[in-house]
Amino acid sequence: MVIHMPFSTFTPETFAKFMPMPESFGTLAQDAVAASTESTRVSFKGMQDTGAALMQHAKDQMALSVETGKKFSEVTSVEDVMALQTSFMKTAFEANMKSFSEISELYTETMREAFAPLAKQAKKASKAAS
Repeated sequence: MVIHMPFSTFTPETFAKFMPMPESFGTLAQDAVAASTESTRVSFKGMQDTGAALMQHAKDQMALSVETGKKFSEVTSVEDVMALQTSFMKTAFEANMKSFSEISELYTETMREAFAPLAKQAKKASKAAS
């Protein structure tokens, strides 16, 4: 039984026919690994920063709640309770909106920075392929 291969004996010339510019593949692969590593590093740093921001937000909200609870124990009239409750809700809402906005910006910046090396590498690989 004879098996026919689509190409003759493996030689550098045969390889060059099927794989033009073989020297560029090593460089592209090496650059792809570097881009992926940089993207992962930036993503990890961004998630750490976001986690820290979330923890700070939780601490701030807890402090506000404790402070408001102490004030509640000192009020004597229903009007004062309503005013304190309104003030607490307004302050808490504004703090939540500010923190969530900051966290959203952190996520956006992290994604932008994380995808930049990959996009650059994709553009480079696309140019090399054409």
